[in-house]
Amino acid sequence: MKRLLSRALLLIYFFPVHAHSSSFLMPRSVTHNATLELALATYHIYRDPTADCSSWDFYVTPFYMQSHNSNQIARSFLPNNNCTLNIQENGSGNICSLWLDLIAPPGLFYSSTMTLSPVSKTVGGYFYGRFYFGNCCDTNSWWIHNAWFSLSCAAMRVTHALNIEETLTGNMAYGTIPCVTTGIQAFNNPHWCYGKLSPHAHSDSGIDDIQLKLGTNYYSTSNKGRIGCYLVGTIPTGTKPHAQVLFEPLVGTRHGALGGGIMGDYTGPIGEHGQWSLLSDLKYRYLFSGREIRSCDLAGNGDWSRYMLFVNAATTSLSFPAINNCTLPVNVTPRSQIEYWLAMHYAHCAWNVELGYNVWWRATDAITPLCSLPAHVGIYDLAGTVSGNPTSASQANISQSAIGPNQAPSDAVFTPSTRFNCASAAQQSTATNSLYLAFSYNGDVCDEYPWLCGIGGGYEWALHHALAQGSIWAKLGILF
Repeated sequence: MKRLLSRALLLIYFFPVHAHSSSFLMPRSVTHNATLELALATYHIYRDPTADCSSWDFYVTPFYMQSHNSNQIARSFLPNNNCTLNIQENGSGNICSLWLDLIAPPGLFYSSTMTLSPVSKTVGGYFYGRFYFGNCCDTNSWWIHNAWFSLSCAAMRVTHALNIEETLTGNMAYGTIPCVTTGIQAFNNPHWCYGKLSPHAHSDSGIDDIQLKLGTNYYSTSNKGRIGCYLVGTIPTGTKPHAQVLFEPLVGTRHGALGGGIMGDYTGPIGEHGQWSLLSDLKYRYLFSGREIRSCDLAGNGDWSRYMLFVNAATTSLSFPAINNCTLPVNVTPRSQIEYWLAMHYAHCAWNVELGYNVWWRATDAITPLCSLPAHVGIYDLAGTVSGNPTSASQANISQSAIGPNQAPSDAVFTPSTRFNCASAAQQSTATNSLYLAFSYNGDVCDEYPWLCGIGGGYEWALHHALAQGSIWAKLGILF
């Protein structure tokens, strides 16, 4: 069993996990990021010799984050985890342009290559406040005497950009339908209500989910060691995703959560004026279901089948974009998330340095559609339209064309499409791990109110369907 567990951990941390593409990516919650919450502050609250007997603690952490894994993010969105979109009218690429209404002049074929370089930027402030019950309660119960309550959240602005580039190849022919002459224009078709691949950056601002904790601590008789436990809850603050663009910026979620955690530290002296501390925190949250709007592929028709064309049974020669029907309200349950934080802190007089590690894991979303496709809707029959007798093409995929060796197969009779591939709309299971380094100067005001001023930075590595990102931040705090 230990050997199997070791192999599983090696696979998780050192080998990329590939899955089918997803139409949705939800970055890790800033509010619940243990690095922003606990770095420097945990030592200041519990182990700074000048910070005894405080009842109120307040910390403000301005921060900036930017993603750095553009190619990996693009693969999580693109068909079959490819690194590019190869758009070919003749069916030799991973996207046939005919599904996008990209039709070259007679005798020519549309041919281009599109690349995505998604980048996420987040700027804001993290706010943390803690109330300690011990100084307000006259009791002999150690767990009440050492009880505390905390609230944290982040005010922030998120900007996402796909950074699309397209290069015409082959005969360099443009499409003949007005306003749909290139792949970029096609993926921003004005008739599409959802799922556009926007060439522009999009931003969202607001308050991230609010985290509440209620816990208590137990100290060893020598006061060198401490262990604590807490309950944690989440108040959701987000609006539901609009799904109008791929890689939509989001602040907050629609999912409340409950969980718990354990934390602790051990401290020892170094020389006459030095002190080291080992700090840790392990947290589990279960996120409850909430209603959202997501874009789903069709079951059995492969990645990006949501971008194909639909027809009605009564008018099989008149097509319309499938994305408008494949984007629908769903019930989303994010389920479990686990986070572990570990830090080594060294203090010399008023100067402090901290090296920390943070690992975070989340489960795959559970998706339940709240509506279904109309019974009279099926996939447009490209080949049948060329022959003049279209029915439907229930087995087609988006790479197939009207002609050639990769021809979309026609149905003998009209066959509606009835099922969604819900996995394509889910945030996939993923994990990140990060390192940070931080420095601070700790002092006090009037020998009564301990404060700190610090700065830190780090990098977060990510598996598939997550953001790898660098961050810099400052921290200001005071204890009353």
